[in-house]
Amino acid sequence: MMKAKQFGDIEIKPFEESMRTALYDFRLNERQQIYSSLPKEVLDGAINDPDRRPNIVVNEKNEIIGFFVLHKYYQHEGYDTPDNVVYIRSLSINEKYQGNGYGTTIMMNLPEYVQFVFPDFDHLYLVVDAENEAAWNLYERAGFMHTATKEEGPLGKERLYYLDLDSKYVSSLKLVLNEDNLDNEFVDIHLMKDKQKVGIIVLEDKGQSFDIRSIEVEENERKEGIAESALRQLSTFVRRRFADKKEIHITLFGSNNKLKPLCEKARFVEIQKSEDYIKLMKYIKY
Repeated sequence: MMKAKQFGDIEIKPFEESMRTALYDFRLNERQQIYSSLPKEVLDGAINDPDRRPNIVVNEKNEIIGFFVLHKYYQHEGYDTPDNVVYIRSLSINEKYQGNGYGTTIMMNLPEYVQFVFPDFDHLYLVVDAENEAAWNLYERAGFMHTATKEEGPLGKERLYYLDLDSKYVSSLKLVLNEDNLDNEFVDIHLMKDKQKVGIIVLEDKGQSFDIRSIEVEENERKEGIAESALRQLSTFVRRRFADKKEIHITLFGSNNKLKPLCEKARFVEIQKSEDYIKLMKYIKY
């Protein structure tokens, strides 16, 4: 039985042979074809491999707007990743439908779709060319973490991205800058879920870095992964809006601070420790 899943005005589902003609009309411009193959170029190879699953994304008119392949147990040359892993490969948006926010919608919901079709897999990876900044900014916005860089890929430097499917993940969470509070040393970032404010992050300006002064989440949302998803998105959010910032810091007090494991999942690293507190840091520019 085909597993399809609806996310708002898009539906993600495995490829079926009846879709072939429509998929062959899928177009990418010349520059995009440098980074990603046309679906028709990888389709048969994916169909004939039991570890690969080609998938399509359709809009409310049942038009094919996106394509990607999920590849179980794949090992990308130059990276050491777990055996029980799924890679996203050949992801692209049909040129005709670009500029409508479909790429963001797909990436924000793709982890949930992978969990839906491969519930026994906890590790999700993808590889992107380093010069394709628009793509890797999107992946980071969707919660993927940059975990490694290979200097010599087919087109030059490559970046490996990872998302832990076993973690809580809120696909509808958005970080929104409070424009009314930019004239002092503190910056407020509202956490918006389904267009409702569910929390806030307060940052203190420290010159070339920000210190996280507080993370607050509405009581009825605390078990839903809001803080964890926000921390995943924060570095990309700051990098895109504050060009002078190079790092984000956070100081946690108490040996059993509940934010510590969430920060570690978001790739913050320990830089200072005492009996009373630990200080963690994450690079923004890399």
